[in-house]
Amino acid sequence: MHDAYSAIPVLEKLPLNIQCIACYGDYNSKRNLKVKANKTDGVTVLVGTKEGHLLIYKVLKNPSNLKHIEVNLERSNRFFSKKPIQQLFVSPQVNIIVSLSDGIVSVFDLTTYQLITCIQRTKGATLFTSDLEEQISSTGDSAFALKLCVSVKRKLQCYFWKNQDFVELHGDVSLPDIPKTICWCKDSVCVGFKREYGLVKLDGRSSFIELSPTGKLMEPVIGKLDQQQLVLMKDETSIFINSDGDPTFKHAFTWSDNPLGIDSQPPYLIGILPKYIEVRTVEPRHLIQSIDLHKPRFSTAWRHWLFIASVTHIWALIQLPLSEQIHQLLKDREFELALQLAKRSLDDEEDVKTKQIQHIHTLLAFELFCQKKFEESLENFLKLKTDPAQVIGLFPDLLPTEYKKQLIYPYDPPVLKGSELEKGLLALIEFLTEKRNETIKHPETQIKDSYAIVEGNTTMHSKRQILQVIDTTLLKCYLKTNDALVAPLLRLPDNHCHVEEAERVLKRAQKHRELIELYKKKGLHQKALKLLLDESNKNAKKSDKSAYEYMIKYMQHLGKENVEIIFEFAPAVLKAQPLEGLQIFTGDTSEVESLPKKEVLDFLDSISHALVVAYLEHVIFIWDDSTSEFHNRLATAYKDKTLQLLKEHHDSLPEEDQLQVGCGPIELTETRGKLLTFLEISTSYQPERILPDFPTNRLLEERAILLGRLGYYQQALALYANVLKDPIRAESYCVKIYNQDPSLNKDVFFYLLKMYLKPESLDDNFDHFQTEPNERLSKANLNAALRIMYEHSNKLDPSQVLGILPELVSIANVQVFLRNVMESQTQVKHEAQVLNSLLLAESQQINEQRIFHENSKCVITDERVCRVCKKKIGVSAFARYPNDVVVHYFCCKDRKILPVS
Repeated sequence: MHDAYSAIPVLEKLPLNIQCIACYGDYNSKRNLKVKANKTDGVTVLVGTKEGHLLIYKVLKNPSNLKHIEVNLERSNRFFSKKPIQQLFVSPQVNIIVSLSDGIVSVFDLTTYQLITCIQRTKGATLFTSDLEEQISSTGDSAFALKLCVSVKRKLQCYFWKNQDFVELHGDVSLPDIPKTICWCKDSVCVGFKREYGLVKLDGRSSFIELSPTGKLMEPVIGKLDQQQLVLMKDETSIFINSDGDPTFKHAFTWSDNPLGIDSQPPYLIGILPKYIEVRTVEPRHLIQSIDLHKPRFSTAWRHWLFIASVTHIWALIQLPLSEQIHQLLKDREFELALQLAKRSLDDEEDVKTKQIQHIHTLLAFELFCQKKFEESLENFLKLKTDPAQVIGLFPDLLPTEYKKQLIYPYDPPVLKGSELEKGLLALIEFLTEKRNETIKHPETQIKDSYAIVEGNTTMHSKRQILQVIDTTLLKCYLKTNDALVAPLLRLPDNHCHVEEAERVLKRAQKHRELIELYKKKGLHQKALKLLLDESNKNAKKSDKSAYEYMIKYMQHLGKENVEIIFEFAPAVLKAQPLEGLQIFTGDTSEVESLPKKEVLDFLDSISHALVVAYLEHVIFIWDDSTSEFHNRLATAYKDKTLQLLKEHHDSLPEEDQLQVGCGPIELTETRGKLLTFLEISTSYQPERILPDFPTNRLLEERAILLGRLGYYQQALALYANVLKDPIRAESYCVKIYNQDPSLNKDVFFYLLKMYLKPESLDDNFDHFQTEPNERLSKANLNAALRIMYEHSNKLDPSQVLGILPELVSIANVQVFLRNVMESQTQVKHEAQVLNSLLLAESQQINEQRIFHENSKCVITDERVCRVCKKKIGVSAFARYPNDVVVHYFCCKDRKILPVS
């Protein structure tokens, strides 16, 4: 794909047989690992030979000329070991060299190369692995923990470095076979046998987990990616695992040949193959470079240095400048790898680096879109805070043509059609939804972090404008993918759809109900109702009332601020469906109840008298409105309707029949019944205002109720008794008046009795009603009077009654009345006597109790002490309990609880 490394010879045709190599460089305790380009960069390479010699080389390179390195032999120790040096490990952090030679692990000082210690327990060792973990303190200082795992036959020995010696970390772990390779991974050790891989978890139980077979060649190879990841070779295939043995990548990773070893320099993975070196990347899985070398076998690395060795040669793999690699990768549209390299670059200033990463990441997102990986692409655009309008412009027919022509892209995006377009739109919906939520939560009205796909494109920073573009585009996407989501979008309380554009696409899609929702949310109620009215007129021919019902529900939520709009469109509904249409003003919503009732009433009055009655009934009986004007108007409306029905159906009847309640058809009976009931139960109408509107020759029962409300009880009784000639109702009226206030209305029954016995005493206001001049006291009146005297004798004054009785009334007629009066008076007298006796007995009892309590005394002497505080009472205020216990008044907390001594 591109050149990532350059192989430069370090040693050629060494006369000694190389068995192992290790390297190290300068250790920076400040953790600032950035290397300045104008300084020499060097590393020390240790070479262990079959002859037991240890060779130390200093390798230097100059960043200005990457193909030039300088190699100097710093030291040659011929007596380092008598046997071949099988393995080397160098740690400048703790300043030691760990060597495996002659079947034992030894530790040397890195400065003097003098032997520090030999781990005698490791005798018979075949290989070891080390792990160096850096720990940062709260002050920022670094500390290192070095662990060592040694394979001795079929056992693993674990140590940690402390006080210039390796101390046993864990008990020996038994294995099923002799390991051929081992490697630390966090708190586990991965072991490669001849036929399989296994994992030893050093968690106190030393559990062994079988992982996978080694493949046909049965040569285990383990590479370390980082502290928590390993790569295992199964012939040409790599398997990635974590410290628990779980796979970390779904897909296998294949090499061109069976690697002898693997090294890692992120993002690259370097495989040592029998005849060459192969450089690959894991994500994305690409072959980057192949470098021909002569029989490479070993590798060692220190930060950005990597050395490869054969039996007689050593090469340095120098990574080419990242800027050159990135430039080539961008040219080849390998943006994912270019992005990884840009994040690892140390050459640029931080702001330049951030800008470059943003640019490459944007190109990667655009390339993913061109590859039709829509979800992945838009997820990247979301992370990049890309201007949503420019992302929307990648799709057809979502942005206005003039605006879309202004957008520039790195290269032409694909033309999407059919299923690809639908898939892309679904991903765009998810992107816009996330972007919408993110934008709404933004506290400022201007959003600074909004970036272009190509520098030079205009980006939007207004929060309102961004939301408008997002919501309008979501509307278009829903229409093309799932139109059931259009209405919920338009109903959102913070919907920002562009009205004209949304109106255009909704009309084109014939989504009238959704268009009404748009108008409703934007406050364009006249447009919405006009559209509904047009639909209603069309559907009226089909006997479809749904549009009218929708209009009713719509107007029920407009509220008092839109009352004029309601008055504009309500007549059409009320004309078509009067009763249903009245729900515009009587619906069970807070907006309906807030409408000005007086204006609504006047509006309905201009349309239909029946609607006025129905509205007033709802206002009074359902909403419990006690406004006098409404009660007056309802009473008057009932009266007018009753008179109208009387005129239609009763003009042909005799006048005496016209005065009877309940005569006539059902409608008249119901209407007059409503009027009578309302006048009886309502307490909010003003009788003095509506009484003059009532005729004097009709609706006399109603007139009697109004007269009673005004306090004219005698006139009301005169109507019941002598005009309507209804003694039962007259009597009931008296009972009602008397029960309201017996003391104030004690003479009401006497007035009724007087009207029966002396009808000539009627008020002048009733002279137009005909009486019987020749028979002033009729038999009916006399019987009614005697009934009153018999039933309500206890409510009449006997002297007043006897004073108005005519001479023609015999003693026998009033015998029952007199007997009831006498019995009543006798009962009153008896009750008074009993009460007097009870009061006298109570007085005597209280007097006895007084005498008893006055006879008891309490003597306070100088020796009397308080039961609570144990101090003398003296002249202080005190309290005495019934059992003669005395305490200070202050010490008496509860008079019901006797203090304990």
